[in-house]
Amino acid sequence: MQARHIPTINARYWAAIALASVFGTNLGDLYAHDSGLGLIGGVPILVALFLLVYVAERFDRLGHEAYYWLCIIIMRTGATNIADFMAGRRGWAIDRWLLSVVLGLAMAGLAVWAARDDHRIKGPNAAKTVPDTDPRYWVTMLLAGVFGTVLGDALQHLFGQGQAAAGLAVVLALALVAYGSGVLTSVLGYWLVVAVARTAGTAIGDWGAESDILKLGLPLCTLLTGIAFAAVLLLWRSRRTTVQL
Repeated sequence: MQARHIPTINARYWAAIALASVFGTNLGDLYAHDSGLGLIGGVPILVALFLLVYVAERFDRLGHEAYYWLCIIIMRTGATNIADFMAGRRGWAIDRWLLSVVLGLAMAGLAVWAARDDHRIKGPNAAKTVPDTDPRYWVTMLLAGVFGTVLGDALQHLFGQGQAAAGLAVVLALALVAYGSGVLTSVLGYWLVVAVARTAGTAIGDWGAESDILKLGLPLCTLLTGIAFAAVLLLWRSRRTTVQL
């Protein structure tokens, strides 16, 4: 993607990533259930939408972040459905813990590869820029989404929805503090925080849609998390630092 379409990494960015994880969890479930296409039948449509946005971005010379965040949401929605299909289909479902390990290792391998070839700005501003958004970046983002969905579901089954959601929210907060304080400033640190956000988003999104306390239901929860995500992007404005990739 062009540098003019890439957001700066700051508090607003991580808030949007976290809310995109929750919204994408709800949207993926709603899309699979209400479209009539099932968990995997709608994925080709999402792939086509992603490619359409990815190609259109190259011809737009205006400076905005719409393409990036559209790709993030499409990717997160598809990752939810792919993960649920792999780990939840009766008869041949893969064990969630085993699948989490495999996906985590695959994501880590891609992240290490990307870190070696990273062409971002160097020096003290490196942590403020998103890694190179080449195809490898989006494959890693997809793996992070599938990994987060599988691990989030596994933790919910182990501890319960409410406990998993609360615990992972705390872990995400600690990861963000570590990133903001400079402890996690490398490309690998970036992907670690993204993976935690994807995992926490799964548990929080599922709890919000299925909680007996909130009683929102999936459609309303999807609407509310989508509004929250859009509100962060539209109402929380921050100084943009343009970095040539």
